[in-house]
Amino acid sequence: MRRSTGFTLLEVLVALAVLAIALSAIINAATQSIASTAYLRDQTFASWVALNKINELLLDPEPWPEEGSLQGDTDLANRTWRWEARFAKTDEPALRRLEVTVRRAEQASPLSVLIAFKAKPPEKPPAEDLPNDDPAAKEQTSEDRHPSRNSTPKDQP
Repeated sequence: MRRSTGFTLLEVLVALAVLAIALSAIINAATQSIASTAYLRDQTFASWVALNKINELLLDPEPWPEEGSLQGDTDLANRTWRWEARFAKTDEPALRRLEVTVRRAEQASPLSVLIAFKAKPPEKPPAEDLPNDDPAAKEQTSEDRHPSRNSTPKDQP
């Protein structure tokens, strides 16, 4: 009887088992990479939302924020982000602490938390260098301010 030259059924099954284990490891690594990329993208967008909200609150013309919190939704990158801003007192009486937290949904874990400080505005606006009603400024003529204009050299007739 002549022996055939090929793989036995057992060898083929072992090769398929090794291939299945290797492919499942590759698929698992690719899935984790995609999930990590999506999470980092969401964190980036959430940090942009938090930074935008902090800048908006710091530039708010309202004179001085009281302690408390504000909540709202913001749309960015075709998604709705839930933000919460909390003002709190600090050891320095002229500063308020502002903490902005951004989530994907209302009960989701925070994706970004940024902290900033808002200073108390001055009591009165700063004085300008030369007010318009200053008599010394009115007496000064254009020739006094710019002696090179409208003057002729002494050497010319």
